[in-house]
Amino acid sequence: MDEVVKDSRYLSVVERYYTPKYYKNTKSEKEDVCILVHSNKICVVTLAEWHPVVAEKKEVVSVDYQFDHVNRLCNRVTGKGKKGAQNLHADSALCRVKCSDGSQYQVPCGLKCQLLETNGTLKNTPSVLTEKPNTDGYLAVVLPKLKDFKEEMCKLLAKDSIEPAVMNT
Repeated sequence: MDEVVKDSRYLSVVERYYTPKYYKNTKSEKEDVCILVHSNKICVVTLAEWHPVVAEKKEVVSVDYQFDHVNRLCNRVTGKGKKGAQNLHADSALCRVKCSDGSQYQVPCGLKCQLLETNGTLKNTPSVLTEKPNTDGYLAVVLPKLKDFKEEMCKLLAKDSIEPAVMNT
């Protein structure tokens, strides 16, 4: 009879259902974004684990979704056609993260998509961004246009294709 070996470590929901892809921020070294891609093509935007805010466990003072005349928190999406969703490009500013040491980071969206939801929890409890970056500390939920999905995924990187020097702090 075959013996069944059980893994003592269970996979999290994120590990089970999402594929992590990475957007290399060409404007700032190590300030990359992780795009968690679900099989239904909905994506969750988070900070990459080597982003200074996460890697150095910085104390986050605020996460601001306000840019010029656009407030990403006011994004209201309705219906099957995602009416009201803000259209974003890979370099579009998603939010600005301010830390207690005075550092600030403008986080890009990471892919051409429609903004479905921002994480309003970060407004009142920004510390979640470093405590649980891939779950409760997500930045936004986005949806690439279906006709652009494959092309957008090809632009993102797998973790093993990123230089080890970038990931190590």
